[in-house]
Amino acid sequence: MDNRSIQKIAMKKILIVLFLLSVTAASFAQIQRDAPLPGATDSTDQTTKPPSLRQQLQALHLTKDQKIQLRALRQNAKANKETIMADDSLTQDQKLTQLKALRKQTAASFNTILTPDQSAQWQAMRAEAKKNKNNQDTQAMEEEIMSLPAN
Repeated sequence: MDNRSIQKIAMKKILIVLFLLSVTAASFAQIQRDAPLPGATDSTDQTTKPPSLRQQLQALHLTKDQKIQLRALRQNAKANKETIMADDSLTQDQKLTQLKALRKQTAASFNTILTPDQSAQWQAMRAEAKKNKNNQDTQAMEEEIMSLPAN
């Protein structure tokens, strides 16, 4: 092999290595760009997620007896709901009416288990949750209206 052919082979190897390095660097840069910065918040999600029912109940600092009573109340309500839903003699409207009454009765029983301070805290949390839900519904409706094509 002469000196010239060795130089061509060396040049080809260098070009291949440079090409592979540039592809690797570009893919690494893409991965880094797509990754969120540590501590950064997602600017597209401007609403905060409301606390779950479990979190709300934990915030009430229930006693062991209250937890036992609430568990029994929930199991009883669930059994009553299943009974209503399984009753084929009722129309759909009658089932909905009975379920609504069951929810009201369960809520009233729930409030009797709570202390006055817990009840006030619970009512405030529920009002805030309802307000947030209404705000989210309004925002979703506005976004839907804005996305409609203008004719």
